[in-house]
Amino acid sequence: MKTQINNLKDYAELAQASYFYFDFLNTRNIFELDSNQEKIQDKNSLRSYREIKVNLEHVVSQKYKDKEVLIDLRQDDAWQSKMLNFFDEKTNFDKLNGEFSEIQAQNFTKRYEIRFHQPNTNSGFSATLFYDKEKDRFIVGFRGTETDNFIGSVQDIAQDITLSLNGNIQSSPLLEFLEQADKINKSKEFSKFMIV
Repeated sequence: MKTQINNLKDYAELAQASYFYFDFLNTRNIFELDSNQEKIQDKNSLRSYREIKVNLEHVVSQKYKDKEVLIDLRQDDAWQSKMLNFFDEKTNFDKLNGEFSEIQAQNFTKRYEIRFHQPNTNSGFSATLFYDKEKDRFIVGFRGTETDNFIGSVQDIAQDITLSLNGNIQSSPLLEFLEQADKINKSKEFSKFMIV
């Protein structure tokens, strides 16, 4: 019984984590913060503050929730680049959305790796392939269609209508995700594969 309860807690945590923005992981930057959670100045940076790549702790921790995820700026001094950088910065609303406490985030980053993440497709499908280092197995977390913005609401309504007509516009992205997950699973020769 205790094992089942612990498994349920683990799976609930992974289900919650599947809503976090793993698509920013190792691809985008945030401002590096000091011990007081203030940006660190850097006169050599285009934005005048030190930047670091988004890591797993940034994605899952509430300490970084709502922190701006930076766009890549063009590095040249051409006026066109400066203008595009200005407009890109003004229209960038990307933020981190993790909700784990500091201890929970630390434990999560020690235990799990993100092996593959499918960000929102046009149909609203998203899933993450987690690797549990403790139990030496993969776990797939599927996220429901997000409805916190207009596009997400339209995607959710379209999916609901399609399902009511015995169709599924998310089945193709699901199959593509599972093919990628299967390749990763076979390449590492892991035998344990869970879906939550």
